[in-house]
Amino acid sequence: MPVSTEPVQPVDRTPPESTVLHRTTPDGVSWITLNRPEAMNALTWEQRERVIALLADASADPAVRAVVLTATGRGFCAGADLRGAPAQTRERAPGDIARTIRLGAQRLIAAVLDCEKPVIAAVNGTAAGIGAHLAFACDLVLAADTAKFIEVFVRRGLVPDGGGAYLLPRLVGPQRAKELMFFGDALTAADAERMGLVNRAVPESELAGLAAAWAGRLACGPTRAIALTKQLVNDSLTGDRATAFAAEAAAQEINMTTRDADEGVASFVERRTPEYHGL
Repeated sequence: MPVSTEPVQPVDRTPPESTVLHRTTPDGVSWITLNRPEAMNALTWEQRERVIALLADASADPAVRAVVLTATGRGFCAGADLRGAPAQTRERAPGDIARTIRLGAQRLIAAVLDCEKPVIAAVNGTAAGIGAHLAFACDLVLAADTAKFIEVFVRRGLVPDGGGAYLLPRLVGPQRAKELMFFGDALTAADAERMGLVNRAVPESELAGLAAAWAGRLACGPTRAIALTKQLVNDSLTGDRATAFAAEAAAQEINMTTRDADEGVASFVERRTPEYHGL
């Protein structure tokens, strides 16, 4: 039977504005909320594209100084929505699968890693497959104590995608990463916190408040310095010491041209609390 892997619109025609909610608070926090609770927020093609676009908008908008990625209902993201799979229109050709992964799951994870504003994941429930990787790609991860993380790929006979084999070894080491990926067991929020995959596991009723508090602190910070720090940390495990030191020096050079850097130094000299404006 002919099979296609070209990304197309899923069957669900619900407007993406209603399945990915968005608001920006007065203090400059962009809240991106997956909103398909009936499907445990399994990610459709349209949702994925909207999240990517919103993260790009956050990078470009000086008024946005932090991002929170969360969801409604019992699931954070149950993975890709396989029910929205592309129609079978032609026989699959070599390169189709790799292209689909590059343009789909990998673009989503790259959008989080490359966002120029700090991104907090507020994991309200189950995060499975690409949903787990979406959380792990974020700069800070908060989780309800009822949340679970599942490397579900092995259960389906699949290789992890969405950067899982890149992210997990860097977060927990190769042995732990292999354990999670080889067995596909559900990992509780408490265990994820102990492993270092989650910054804080808190009662569900406290999750939104803590996410808002952390995002608010970031939004009051020196936005460009945080962005450059994010880039340095994300790149730190992929290069040698000389490359890392050169990148650090370049980041310092760039950052010292910002008004926030001037304000930080001036406030220190004047012994007062700095007032950063993200510029």
